Amino acid sequence: MQSVLLHIVAKHRKMASSGKFDGVDFSQVNIEPLTPELRQLGQGFRCVRGEFVTYWKQSRIQREADAYLCQCWLVRVEDALAGYITLLADKLEVEDALLIQEGVKYRTFPAVKIGLLAVDRRTKGLGVRLMEWAIDYVITQVVPAIGVRFITVDALYDFDVDPAYDASGFYEKLGFEFADPTESLPPANPYRTMYLDLKPLMEELAREELL
Repeated sequence: MQSVLLHIVAKHRKMASSGKFDGVDFSQVNIEPLTPELRQLGQGFRCVRGEFVTYWKQSRIQREADAYLCQCWLVRVEDALAGYITLLADKLEVEDALLIQEGVKYRTFPAVKIGLLAVDRRTKGLGVRLMEWAIDYVITQVVPAIGVRFITVDALYDFDVDPAYDASGFYEKLGFEFADPTESLPPANPYRTMYLDLKPLMEELAREELL
């Protein structure tokens, strides 16, 4: 699956980390599930969005995982938390019948949602690595078990800071599209729903396996 996304992430992977994570090749790091033993991580974790640090330190993510509202995976370098990602069940709702050419007239589709994606600001390329892993995980582990066609994310648009913080550009580079491409800026709420169609990636993966 990594080769399927290689053309997307290659330029990001060449970026070197700085400071605390100097010399770490985040394209090769292990991504592991959150366990009770790993919950003490997080001292010194720095994120561009401070609320993601708070969510971790106040155990919000751990509580939601314990309640089976999400699952969390993380990257650590020695005893330092470098980043984390959460996944949860979702549905994609759109105005147009996206799959009408496939004979499907639905406007609501099963999906897996990227809940939180947070990386230490001293890392480079880790956000892309976590997203690549998540896409691979959904395709190889979730899709074979249940019906899932899309990955969704609520991309934050914060116009209360200068310049405005818009996370959508990051996801667009990974192939995500807006559920409502006509939505004006600033949006009515600070999040814009985006989605990634997994079928083209799955078809490309299947072709590679035949080679």
